[in-house]
Amino acid sequence: ARHTEESAVRTMSLIAMPCAVGLAVLSEPIIRLLARNYGPESVATAAPILAYLGIAVIFNSTVLLFNAIMQAHGDVTTPVVNMLIGGVVKVVVNYILVAIPSLNIIGIGTIVCYVTITVLDLIAMRRSVTTRPAIFRNVIRPAAAAGIMGAATFFAAALLRSFTDSNTVVCLGALIAAVVVYVIFVVVLRCITYEDCMLLPKGEKIAKILHIKQKT
Repeated sequence: ARHTEESAVRTMSLIAMPCAVGLAVLSEPIIRLLARNYGPESVATAAPILAYLGIAVIFNSTVLLFNAIMQAHGDVTTPVVNMLIGGVVKVVVNYILVAIPSLNIIGIGTIVCYVTITVLDLIAMRRSVTTRPAIFRNVIRPAAAAGIMGAATFFAAALLRSFTDSNTVVCLGALIAAVVVYVIFVVVLRCITYEDCMLLPKGEKIAKILHIKQKT
């Protein structure tokens, strides 16, 4: 059970972390691409919101996984209670931030909400999950790969802006760079195992593409 749970943690990290970093780093080009008919003020308002919500993706995905693990072990009540507490925290934080014009509602409440639930779930899992997965050991490598990808994406976008005024080229070009760099470092850092691939759709093909072999 612990082996499967740790594989699920790695798989979640491999998917959620690059998504979160990508949304945070490319928030402005993405908003410009999606909101072409809106002015610069709207873009300036929406870009930080997308960046913060991008960061929240990590904690949101973690909460969904932790809830599933606890419920699989028969604890169906605690995840619901923790979600309720997180919701109350979000309302309180948003109420406070709305009174600050420079902050307002920009996604911080969502981050605080899911961080709170993540912490509560971690505490609860120590009590209800006998086969607790090792979290830090299984997320550090995907986090490193996503961090390197984020830096590469930022510099790729900056470089493309110096050559072209087309936001579409900047956004798509940086996205391609992000995918290439992330795949390379997932392999180099050995972020995924053959068993992890088998949990994904088309797992065998993914393993072949990444040259990941089953241990004998």
